[in-house]
Amino acid sequence: MGDVNAYTVMARAAAAALLAAGLFVLSGCSGDGPTPAQEASAATDTLCEDLGALRMDAGRLADLGRTSAGLDDVRDLREDVAHALDTVTRSAHKVPKARADGVTDAYDGLARAVDALPRDTNGDQAAQRLRPQLEALDHAIAASQASVKC
Repeated sequence: MGDVNAYTVMARAAAAALLAAGLFVLSGCSGDGPTPAQEASAATDTLCEDLGALRMDAGRLADLGRTSAGLDDVRDLREDVAHALDTVTRSAHKVPKARADGVTDAYDGLARAVDALPRDTNGDQAAQRLRPQLEALDHAIAASQASVKC
C-alpha cells in the first residue's frame, strides 16, 4: 500500500509540474506583444514596401513619354505619387533613420514643376521637362531605401 501512496504522490507532483509549466508557457504568450526589435523590423519592412510603391508611381509618371497623355493625366499621376508619399511619410515616423525628408523635398520640387507645365503639354513634353525632378525623387527614394537597408 505504501507503494501506491508513493506512486500517487509522484503522479500528483508530476501533474502539478506539468500544469505549472503549461501556465508558465501560456503566461509568456498571453499578454506580451511583439518585442521592440520585432516592431522595428516590421516598421522597416512596411517603409520599404511603401518606398517601393512610391518608386513605382513615380516611374509611371516618368513613362508618360511613351503614351500620349495630356496635362490632366500628368496631374492625376502626380496625385498618385502624392498619395504614395503620404503613406511613406506615415511609415517613416516609425523608422527614425529613414531619411524621408529628402523624399518629401524632392516630391515638392516635382509638384512645383508639374504645376508650372503649360496647359497644352503632352506626355512626351511633360516627361522631358520633369526628368530632372523625377531623377531627384528617384535618388531620394534610393537614399531612403539604403538608409534602412531595404
